[in-house]
Amino acid sequence: MKMLYRVAIVLLFFCLNQGFVFGLGVQPVERSVGKLRISIDPRMELLATVQLLSNYPIVNRDLPYSQNILSHFESFSQQDAVAMTDSLTWTYGFGFDAPVSFILHLSQPPELNIHTPFSEGLLRRGGGKDNLEQYRKSIKQFFKTSNFETFWNSKVPFYNQMLDLAIANLDRMDFVETLETYLNETQSSYNIILAPAFRGGFGPRIPNADGEFNIYAVLSVPNLQDGIPYLSKERILHYVWHEFGHSFVNPLTDKHSERVSALNSLFEPIKDVMARQAYGNWETVVNEHVIRAINIRLMYLHFGSEQSNAVLETELERGFIYIEPLIEKLKIFEQKRDKNGITFSQFYPELLTAFENMLEQ
Repeated sequence: MKMLYRVAIVLLFFCLNQGFVFGLGVQPVERSVGKLRISIDPRMELLATVQLLSNYPIVNRDLPYSQNILSHFESFSQQDAVAMTDSLTWTYGFGFDAPVSFILHLSQPPELNIHTPFSEGLLRRGGGKDNLEQYRKSIKQFFKTSNFETFWNSKVPFYNQMLDLAIANLDRMDFVETLETYLNETQSSYNIILAPAFRGGFGPRIPNADGEFNIYAVLSVPNLQDGIPYLSKERILHYVWHEFGHSFVNPLTDKHSERVSALNSLFEPIKDVMARQAYGNWETVVNEHVIRAINIRLMYLHFGSEQSNAVLETELERGFIYIEPLIEKLKIFEQKRDKNGITFSQFYPELLTAFENMLEQ
């Protein structure tokens, strides 16, 4: 009897470790490092699958993993979810972070219920509530019709290998703690989702029932190590500091929208170079300047001047010409934070003062 009990416990542990339990449908494959949760999420892979089958441009169709998806699901390319992906993308501009944020508002498949109401901004970008509801239902139907669960479970060992490689490169540095300590603020949870078929990275935040935010860095994994998509420590570090940074910075830019809008003429000299990087409005450019300035200060404090200067030169070359005065302001923030306990939110208006000084000049 004791032997049977032990065997049952071992089997249960194996199922949990592999990312699924019979009767629960598909579940994320995940690891935790301190407050940081790293996972491959079935919602994101389901979204990537319909995007790969469509004409959606911001996916990586060249990876072996993507080719595997395309060959496996080729016969389902006429499904409504695929057609709606094209329609929402080209009619309403429902791209970049919008589909990622949309899918994170839903529960895990097969239900894919709305667990967090869509924000006004997300509804606007998707062309309204009816559109997003229809898209949700079409993706749910795709999951069922294509037997996506079987594909997911067949890939669980592969997903575990991806996570093992990511964890092995984190060493002992707590990236979340470094960001929280610097800003003197915190969020509800911090989640990295590896999405090997995506391009780039996205940083949505989803409110929970307590009014706090679960923040995400949804990251592409473009490089291979022994055939396994591989995300280096440097890329994880960049995306944690950058994408998680959006959840601290963007709401402050929205809060001070009138002051930000009054600075819009600063956008003109860099409008074209920013547009080529998918930063098509002034508010987004302000966010990118502030976040990149914070990243440079973090790089300096944790890795030294040589690396931080190299990052600064790269940002200047990419057209972020207002970044140096922001860096100087952040040095003042660091002093006030250490002396008086000021938070980044309290200091943020001073960064707008830096922009205003540049406008006067």
